[in-house]
Amino acid sequence: MRTLLPVLAVIAIAASRNAAAETESLPNASENAVSLAMADWGKTTDDLGIEPCSAEFYGASGVGCGCCVSDCGEERGLSFKLTEFNIYPTFSYLDDLAASYNEFEFASKTYLGDWEMENRTVLNVADLPGTISLGPTNPSGDPSNVGVRAQGFGDVLSGFFFSRRHSGEGTHLGIGPVWTFPSATDDILGSGKYTVGPGAHFSTEVTERLDFGFFIWQSWTFAGDDSRKDVNQLFGKPFIIYELSEKWDLVYIPLGLSYSWNGPGNKGTVPLGGGIRRLCEVGGQKMGFQVQLFDYVARKKSDPEWELRMTIEFMLD
Repeated sequence: MRTLLPVLAVIAIAASRNAAAETESLPNASENAVSLAMADWGKTTDDLGIEPCSAEFYGASGVGCGCCVSDCGEERGLSFKLTEFNIYPTFSYLDDLAASYNEFEFASKTYLGDWEMENRTVLNVADLPGTISLGPTNPSGDPSNVGVRAQGFGDVLSGFFFSRRHSGEGTHLGIGPVWTFPSATDDILGSGKYTVGPGAHFSTEVTERLDFGFFIWQSWTFAGDDSRKDVNQLFGKPFIIYELSEKWDLVYIPLGLSYSWNGPGNKGTVPLGGGIRRLCEVGGQKMGFQVQLFDYVARKKSDPEWELRMTIEFMLD
């Protein structure tokens, strides 16, 4: 036994030297972070076909999941980003200044390889009189409740737009399904129907200062309250942004346009107007503040005649 002790000591010293040499040979310790992060998902970088690279673990904040960033900064593998959170306080009635609704919009992107999926989800919170429409993007509620004041949540709208990966500059087109869920807390705040249909998101840089784009989708009923009228509507949310300076923009970003294929009378909703946007940082957070005024030159009975719309933007990407 005594003769084995020197031999074991020599083996231990040699093993420790080999381990130190292997540690020094690693090109970047962050590669281990990627492998460990992938292991949490039951996969390694080899499983995803990702070559070893100088990498970062994107997701320490809880927003993302494991991915690899190459030396040129391009993400590879699976990642997720919450890109925007917007609040739209809106006032639409001259004879009832307490009447208002707030639209909350969440935008995110999921990346995998050369592809990305953009999700936009919208929820309305309203305090409005009579038979109303929570804007063109939310189908009108039950018209039998004339004169009843409505307070609560509207229907939830969620769209998924798939496209090739892009840098955010130039021209971009994404397509995919758009869903509406009957989450309204009052019959006159929602359609009472589940809807789905094809949608698209298009944006382009017309000039160095001018950006133009739109979201557009068609909605059809596929389930819901049988006593409520089916939804068959075309919706659009255009946006035009003209850069005046580094901090100021002229904007046309209405709540939306719509056209109902069902029912008599005027079927369209078209707001004209616009406003200004101020870009700034608050506590290190990039933000935007908008004020816009719109006149509804074409409207359905349940639409307002005018609209004062404000926006608070949290730019997270």
